[in-house]
Amino acid sequence: MEDKSNIDILEEFARSTNREIIHKEIPFPLTGIRTFRKFKKYVYVPYDKLERDNFFIWYSNPYARVGNYTVFSGAFIPISSRVKSKISIRSKNILDKVNVFSQSRHNKIGSESFDSKVVISGDIDSAAKKLLSQSRIQSQLLKALGIATFTTISINEFDIDFVPELKGKSYLSIINPQSWELEKTGIDKIFRQMEKIRNIIYEQ
Repeated sequence: MEDKSNIDILEEFARSTNREIIHKEIPFPLTGIRTFRKFKKYVYVPYDKLERDNFFIWYSNPYARVGNYTVFSGAFIPISSRVKSKISIRSKNILDKVNVFSQSRHNKIGSESFDSKVVISGDIDSAAKKLLSQSRIQSQLLKALGIATFTTISINEFDIDFVPELKGKSYLSIINPQSWELEKTGIDKIFRQMEKIRNIIYEQ
């Protein structure tokens, strides 16, 4: 029996949760250098078929430009178009805490309890700061960062225009920036956590 591909596994996840799945594999041309065919792949699944404002996305591009992510997966929601910043938020680790010089360069939101637990990279505009300054949002973002070791929160860092509902929009995401999440429990946990964040943002 052949091993299941990542796409096969994600199709099973979609069927088991009664969700739609959209995926595409785009082959790179073979050349004198490239003798083994590789593909750019993307997959996305909406949390809800009707509302379609929370998506789990898987992306892989072995020939992504230097400085761009070659593989990632995570949940994405659209946010206010006023948020133009590109931001990455990760949990603060022991090296961050002992490196005084590093600490002095960290972006701050202005909430000691939040700032003491995270490292924020990127330029924070006023709209992004307003969003991230809300205590309820901060609480849910910290819970999201606790899902797995490499989990990060990202705003507007990835090219996800292949999802029509997110094309050209500002967004917030809970991301694994290193691999595809394929376990149903892992996907569900991230999806549900993003729903909590979405509900807080959208009720305002």
